[in-house]
Amino acid sequence: MTGRMLTVKISTSYDFLTMCELEIYGEPAAPSPSFNAVVMGRRVAVVQKKLCWSDALLYCREHYWDLLSVRSEQEQRGLEEVLRNTTFLTNDPSVSSGHVWLGLRRRLMGSSWFWMSGASVSYIYWKEQHIWQVTSPCGGVDAGDSFYWRNFPCGDHLYFVCLKEFEENGERVEFYSFTRQ
Repeated sequence: MTGRMLTVKISTSYDFLTMCELEIYGEPAAPSPSFNAVVMGRRVAVVQKKLCWSDALLYCREHYWDLLSVRSEQEQRGLEEVLRNTTFLTNDPSVSSGHVWLGLRRRLMGSSWFWMSGASVSYIYWKEQHIWQVTSPCGGVDAGDSFYWRNFPCGDHLYFVCLKEFEENGERVEFYSFTRQ
């Protein structure tokens, strides 16, 4: 099984469970197939696995470095070329919209966006001029609409782009995800 959390359920009428010296053994799962490319000298992987935004971030951080940040128009154009040439994106009928996660995140208390890699958002490529705070805080690129950045519901399962290697001044933003049952 692949996972990062363990859930224990009591299947009897008892209301308590005592566990002592619990050990769980496993090994990291191999990365999913991906399309590897270079964008402006940065090695990237378009991962052939659909995950929600937070799981995509954690996947990139476990297997590579981080979700991709786009820092300039040249990088945006390079990303567009990579996405056009990613055959599993262009051949998958369920991906007609071409939505792909990037490392874009909106501050929960405000309307400003940032990159999870810690890079500043000095270059922007939003379709709308104003992305209001009532939108979803997770962002990606819409390969079906001129590659504009868009916010998507964080729970959507989309393909995603990982940066494969450590970046200079790589001050990644810490992220924690909790699932309530």
